[in-house]
Amino acid sequence: MTVMNWRYIVGKSFSEFCHSVLSSQIMPLTRVIPVGISYPYDIKRFFRGNKIKTIFDAGANVGQTSLFLNRYFPQANIYAFEPIKTTYETLKNHAVNFNNIKTYNYAFGSEECQKTIRIRENSELNTLVDSSNQSFAQNESLEQVKITTIDNFCHHNHINNIDILKMDVQGYELEVLNGADNYLKNNLVKIIYSEIGFDKSNQECQSFEDLYLFLTKRNFRFSGFYEFFRWGENKRYFGFCNALFVNFNL
Repeated sequence: MTVMNWRYIVGKSFSEFCHSVLSSQIMPLTRVIPVGISYPYDIKRFFRGNKIKTIFDAGANVGQTSLFLNRYFPQANIYAFEPIKTTYETLKNHAVNFNNIKTYNYAFGSEECQKTIRIRENSELNTLVDSSNQSFAQNESLEQVKITTIDNFCHHNHINNIDILKMDVQGYELEVLNGADNYLKNNLVKIIYSEIGFDKSNQECQSFEDLYLFLTKRNFRFSGFYEFFRWGENKRYFGFCNALFVNFNL
């Protein structure tokens, strides 16, 4: 087994152990645990022991984040949204044994519509961002997907507020937020956790600068970075990570 494999196994085992401890319902909120280790644990600090009731997982893929957050917040209703049919079926199968995880076969955007999306071999890279200027790979296909808005979905489903909005939509994050204009204006979204990057030329990864400017104008404060992805020899290059924003009224 290579050194890299050993590092991966040790790192993954340690991470799993940490989350097993921190997600325990008898684990107290304590200053002993440094900020930045676990974003769900840090979110609990902001809520000061109050129960988190509503979580939106926009870009749920096969449900990995929904299932992960369910460990920390088993009392919450988790709404998982995935527009790609085959990926959605896997998400639905993964969530079938969890009554609090509800799945929906559509995406969020700035308006109600349908849009064509390119289906890639790695489902985590599917994006609604216009990529017509990129060459079409032989193994790619096209699919029509349904798009709704957060405001409309919440109105029709009688959802009064969103405690956590997680977004991993490959550069489509601001479109999602533009469709939540009413909820953002009225401080009805408490926490936003989003994948971000720093290369503005990469349209398929949300620019941190643009997201920061958008959210700070809407009463959010930046809290920190989590889950870093690095690449290259010895992981010397930064790829992307996730950013946590907190509504100032929380």
